[in-house]
Order: sequence, then structure tokens, then C-alpha cells
Amino acid sequence: MCWRVQNIGFTIKYVGTSTVFHVGGATLQETNPQKTYLNFRNSLLNVVKNVPKKWFLFVIFSRLILDGIAGIKFLVELRPIHTLAILKAHLSFYSNFFKFLKKRKKLQKKQNYNLHTSIVWQYFILGRKKFKNLK
Repeated sequence: MCWRVQNIGFTIKYVGTSTVFHVGGATLQETNPQKTYLNFRNSLLNVVKNVPKKWFLFVIFSRLILDGIAGIKFLVELRPIHTLAILKAHLSFYSNFFKFLKKRKKLQKKQNYNLHTSIVWQYFILGRKKFKNLK
């Protein structure tokens, strides 16, 4: 939501002393392949709607590689149904691509998009396990 609000020209602020309670993903268990499908599909569609044109191909290509690695990881873990969920998510993404591309055209884009280093790279390669250590 912050991404969209920022894209239409508003400034994002926060109150550091506030506490937020979030029951993230409580509807579907992590072991449910439907959750895998929704996470991967929605993440790709979010990129289409929000990433500036300048970074778009790079971010999509990076996501395709990372999603492929995740699919292989699920196979190695003997959880092939989750690999199938990723494939299903990609099929849905490709079939809805132009629909979401039209939504993208309706949004004003800020030019000062901040591209950060991959969290996957920082977590698995650099060993940064806490959010406060991400750069």
C-alpha cells in the first residue's frame, strides 16, 4: 500500500513508537500450496503495477530467476506440489500481464525509485538475518 500511495505523490511517514500486531498469512498455513501460489503470483503482479519502467525488465528477470530457484528448492525438499504452485502462479501472471500493465499506465510514477540490494542475497549469501542489518 505504501508503494502505491508514494507512486501517486504522497509522502510516507511512520511513528516509531507505535506497535502493530499483524497475523500475517493466518488464513492459509505455510504448507498449503495455495499460499505459495498466491504469494508468487501477487508478488509478480505487484512488480508489474509498481516498478518504474527503467527498472522493470531487471526486476522481472531477477524475479523469474529467484522463482526458478525457489521451485528447485521445493523439489529438493520433496515438496513438488509447491513447485507446481509456482508454475501455476507464473501461468496466471502471463495470462494477466496486459491487464495489469494497463493499471500501471493509470498510476503516476515517482522517478526516485530506490532499488535496494536483493534481500535474498543479503540473507543467504551475506548472512544478514535481521531486518535492521539489511542495507
